Amino acid sequence: MDFADRLAEVLYDAWGMKVAGSFAATGGLVFNAGVFAAPHEEADYQEGKYSFYYCERASRGAPLFQTTNRHVFDHCVLQNYGNPLRIRYGFPKLTLGDSASIRSGWTMVHTGSSLRHDYLGIRSGDGNFYPCETSDFRLLAGLSHVVKYSPLDVLECYLRPDAGPLLTQWVDCESKPEEE
Repeated sequence: MDFADRLAEVLYDAWGMKVAGSFAATGGLVFNAGVFAAPHEEADYQEGKYSFYYCERASRGAPLFQTTNRHVFDHCVLQNYGNPLRIRYGFPKLTLGDSASIRSGWTMVHTGSSLRHDYLGIRSGDGNFYPCETSDFRLLAGLSHVVKYSPLDVLECYLRPDAGPLLTQWVDCESKPEEE
């Protein structure tokens, strides 16, 4: 099973969320398909770029993130759903998506615009560039820690109570669910 299929399976299990479409077809992917006019997310692939959107009242806003790299895109989609999934399953949140600093030696590459805090992606300490156009520095900080792993491996860690073996250092012990 590949990452997209496994994520669709998990989203359906957690919330009954249907993921419809594919990057091979016009329209891309729709998360929460079949729920008319409800907030949902969409992803598409056009002109060599993967884009992820939040949609409300059947209206698409600006992309939350865009990249030319499918591996980076899958990781970003996972960062979008990772902590909500953990909360849904009663696991403690991970600080990876909330307050983790960018990995030591890595940098966030700015667009150069003085009007906004927009980024073109991240650069590793050894000079590798991972494209990800966004204004969300938390997404890029988290991405710097997981991009070297397969998105499927990271997803499986999000689905474990201890987030092991890859994500255990970011388990937020203070957010453990209350015992009943």
